[in-house]
Amino acid sequence: MPRCRRSSTWSRPTLNASPKSIKLAGANNTITILWADGHQSAYPYRYLRDRCPCATCSEMGPPSSPATSPFPILGAKPLKPERAELVGRYALQIFWNDGHSSGIYSFDYLRESCPCDECARRRRGE
Repeated sequence: MPRCRRSSTWSRPTLNASPKSIKLAGANNTITILWADGHQSAYPYRYLRDRCPCATCSEMGPPSSPATSPFPILGAKPLKPERAELVGRYALQIFWNDGHSSGIYSFDYLRESCPCDECARRRRGE
């Protein structure tokens, strides 16, 4: 009977997608991650919500922002995470105040989608 062969080496697709710390209430409505290699990523809430990796959002796209009410008291609440939980040692699940929570943001995905200028230039190959 054939047996599966395992490779003795395996490499991660990113530089070092291991967070040292994660802060949900970062400055300017961001989730801030300090990575093990010293890089810091600040993800605006809308940026992450619009890039939700769940099957529904990947297929249909993120929900459109609610219309602004002329009466601010009656308007929609600003988007923010209510809480987040680690998924094993590889991802973060964010529970948004719009009721959505099925997106599992892997650390590799988060590191690769870092919105800082340095990472954006690297993605463009500059």
